[in-house]
Amino acid sequence: NNNVDWALSRDRYWGTPLPIWRNDADPARMVVVGSLAELSELTGRDLSDLDPHRPFIDEVTFTLPGEEGTYRRVPQVIDAWYDSGSMPFAQWGAPHRNQAEFVASYPAQFIAEAIDQTRGWFYTLMAIGTLVFDRSSYENVLCLGHILADDGRKMSKHLGNILEPIPLMDRHGADAVRWFMLAGGSPWSARRVGHKNLEEIASKVMRTYWSIASFQSLYARANSWAPGAETPGVDASGTGGGSSDHALDRWALAETRRVAAEVDAALEAYDPARAGRALAGLIDDLSNWYVRRSRRRFWDGDPRALSTLHRCLKTLTLLLAPFVPFVTERVWQALFAGSTGVSSVHLARWPAVTADADGKRLDRELSDQVALVRRIVELGRAARAGSGMKTRQPLARALVSATGWNQLPPELQREVTDELNVVELANLADAGELIDLSVKPNFRTLGARFGARTKLVAAAITSADPTSLVHALRAGAATVPVEGEVLTLGSDDLIVSETPRSGWAVASEGSETVALDLELTGELRRLGLLRDAVRFVQETRKNADLDVTDRIELHWLVGGSPEPAVAIRDHVDELAREVLALSVIEGAPSEQTDFAQANDEDLGLHIWLKAASRNNS
Repeated sequence: NNNVDWALSRDRYWGTPLPIWRNDADPARMVVVGSLAELSELTGRDLSDLDPHRPFIDEVTFTLPGEEGTYRRVPQVIDAWYDSGSMPFAQWGAPHRNQAEFVASYPAQFIAEAIDQTRGWFYTLMAIGTLVFDRSSYENVLCLGHILADDGRKMSKHLGNILEPIPLMDRHGADAVRWFMLAGGSPWSARRVGHKNLEEIASKVMRTYWSIASFQSLYARANSWAPGAETPGVDASGTGGGSSDHALDRWALAETRRVAAEVDAALEAYDPARAGRALAGLIDDLSNWYVRRSRRRFWDGDPRALSTLHRCLKTLTLLLAPFVPFVTERVWQALFAGSTGVSSVHLARWPAVTADADGKRLDRELSDQVALVRRIVELGRAARAGSGMKTRQPLARALVSATGWNQLPPELQREVTDELNVVELANLADAGELIDLSVKPNFRTLGARFGARTKLVAAAITSADPTSLVHALRAGAATVPVEGEVLTLGSDDLIVSETPRSGWAVASEGSETVALDLELTGELRRLGLLRDAVRFVQETRKNADLDVTDRIELHWLVGGSPEPAVAIRDHVDELAREVLALSVIEGAPSEQTDFAQANDEDLGLHIWLKAASRNNS
């Protein structure tokens, strides 16, 4: 209805000739020819092999009985956009031939092109398809924004900011470039491409995924584990069914199933950017939470952890395959082809996505609990960073206040203890004197909720006891009386300020708070020194190219402050366990030829180490 006149003809030489023959004696008389067969009938000669382009078509003339003059083709050609819009049927030669193939392929389920095709191909496909078949040529269309140089300008040889695609792939990998195009942002927006953002993709997505796969491969070999091995609490195949009773295992499997469902739905909706965000989130979850928090279990060869990561990694590899086909194929060949009997990830079945009406398979409660744990950990890290306290320095206790904290199972609370490197966790409500609380009304949200009564609500908040108000808020919801009515307030309605008292570090976000006790006893300082010693030994192991499973013989000597030596002597068994040492001996070895040596000046610690045995023997 909104279409304007389309100037179908063009004064050009190249193009599809306009199939109109005009009588040179009476220009008002015209014949529109629909095929070479029809033209053959009009001319009285077989033109089936004629090349229907200029100049050949211009030589064809004819006369009609009872009419004066000769019919000659008009000189114009058809707008090239008409050709592009006719593609869906013209590619088959329909309706003259291959009509069944055309009907089976029309309309297209999906097309994509750049934004300049809005008035070009996108439009002509719709206009011609609707005109001829009363139906648009496509069901889904993705309008792509332009690719710009990383300085935001259009790429130009004149400006010297062009990035050639093949060298770009040689430097960063074809998979990184594919990921950028598919999931690097909203596809309809103009996007800047440069080495910096491709390197970020290669690091955060490609290499992190590869590190997870390498980690699984390494510890499966080190512990002689295979997906066919019987694993208590986990199905024998290691690929589906069954479940572990460990909270982190159940969380990892549930998150993987959730992401599989989200990616499937996003791709069904032709939304690769949303699918990419979900996949990148799962890669981060598995690497920076599940694997990191489960390292001790992998170290000990826990078959539940090995099976869980195998299952999650298999599903992740299948989901990633359309986005990054090369690295996923390499991982599949190494970890899954043998156990599944499927030679390529691109021949494997897409992960099954099933309805989860009751939430049992996705375990939403556990997902919420782990999300709370991770938020608490981030707050604790922020508090520690703000105080300047080293991460490896153990602290006596952390105090936590958050909705749902008291309902967390002990094993998840232990994750917080380990991550924050504290000896003890307690409720912040039990030590309220450590923090000075103040509460102010948030007029922006209060105004949207209460309108003309905002000043009254704000006055009630200001006059309320801030400690009681904050504790009520963290227990669920806070209330204040206004004109005889009890009004409920949410965390967005209040601005809570918490000032730690001397010797404490505090971080808050919304209704959640973590406070760290910064007072260090002698034992805590020595534990911190031990952690530094462990870190130093591990670095020396790595620099000596020892395998992660190699047992070692360790000699050590401390000069300067005696405290690091006391720390090692008091906790020698813990040091040996952490660094896989069969022996920890104070003093230099009598023969140092085969030993790797290193010195930490800050600790005054000198060490000698060498492999004592391999492969967990």
